[in-house]
Amino acid sequence: MVRRPDRSTLDLFRDYEPQPVVPRFVEADVRAWTEARRLSRAIALTLDEDGRGREALADLLSERIGERVSKGMLDNYASPEKPHAISALRLIGLVTITGDARALNLILGEAGLIAIDRKYEALLRRERARELRERLEQEERAADAEWRAKR
Repeated sequence: MVRRPDRSTLDLFRDYEPQPVVPRFVEADVRAWTEARRLSRAIALTLDEDGRGREALADLLSERIGERVSKGMLDNYASPEKPHAISALRLIGLVTITGDARALNLILGEAGLIAIDRKYEALLRRERARELRERLEQEERAADAEWRAKR
């Protein structure tokens, strides 16, 4: 007997999409010929989506890093046509003031790394400990098997 699906009960999870743990740009939004241009596009999106305006963000970034950053400098960092690459300290400052780590993850991705919220660190340590425990248990089982075989 074939069971028919229940159409009278709502599926609470049908349209649910969990928030990503690792913030990333949509690939098409930052597509470019070079990594420097990809980063410029990422910075432009971060600045534009922030909503406070580049002048205000330049002032906040200046405060954050302790050196003057002008709106023009932000414009240059955000322009794929300008040969100005943002320094690591300024990028970290931009991530800090905007709360948007996607540009950082864009460049870290090239090294096979990601930046995630610090609150997940304990979970990652726990998972790493589980992996190590499993590896030790496998090694223990292999040693037991070898011992039994030699008796």
